[in-house]
Amino acid sequence: MSNFQLTRVERPRLDSVNHDVLDPQVGGQWEWCWANALPYGALATPSVGAPMPAAPQSGVDFMPYLGYWASLQSFLTYSFGWTRHDRGLRWWFDAGRPIEDARFELIEKVWGRDGNLPAYVEWCHDRLSTFDHQALAEWTDYDSNSDLLSEHWQRRFAEIRDATTIDGTTPHGKHLEAGSHVEGPASTLYEATIAVVPGERRALYSAESAFGWYRGLVELGAKLPPSPNGSWRVDVFVRPIGFMGTYRRSWETGLWFSGLHRYHAVGN
Repeated sequence: MSNFQLTRVERPRLDSVNHDVLDPQVGGQWEWCWANALPYGALATPSVGAPMPAAPQSGVDFMPYLGYWASLQSFLTYSFGWTRHDRGLRWWFDAGRPIEDARFELIEKVWGRDGNLPAYVEWCHDRLSTFDHQALAEWTDYDSNSDLLSEHWQRRFAEIRDATTIDGTTPHGKHLEAGSHVEGPASTLYEATIAVVPGERRALYSAESAFGWYRGLVELGAKLPPSPNGSWRVDVFVRPIGFMGTYRRSWETGLWFSGLHRYHAVGN
């Protein structure tokens, strides 16, 4: 276990700052993406009170909590390499919410402890056929078909739908489907380099901006020499964020992901 010591923070008040300057630092529209870097920072320094977005409040303006949901969605997409967040999180719940992977531990300590993850799973399942934010679908087959749900999940989703209100405690109504707010890591505008570590199947990838960092990994990673004896391990750094993780390209999905492959596969 990583023994996370977290400090929950509200969205910074930066109304006087030109958000066009901030967007490349967070990888998307500031109002949505201000917290997208926070999970990676918490993983790098788990015991120093790393900031994570505060839990949304019921019955208040939901705009300050866009980042709470966008950071979860971005983390699942670009760290785990998931296109089916509903499928991956249902697997995690059904498996007893294991936390041997520090990323799952972080998810448990933030969104899980807040009690809001089931609402996110229901929203993902509900919006499957209308998603066009699936940036990763460019590089893999995106399955938009609803899975056959167990009786448990049918009941749980029905309870969530009955209780849903459009406030900060639900991802409904937050414009996460359209993608224009949160698609920055897959942007075509990127400046990045990749360098092979001599004598190893390892490389160092560095991106200057949070815009396009994942696309740069895909495109520059494709130029690495063939490696018949195993996958390339690529240590990914994004200058405004820091260390993102060690990534590999899945032979099954074709997507780049961090962590163990079995945790990548369950969300696709």
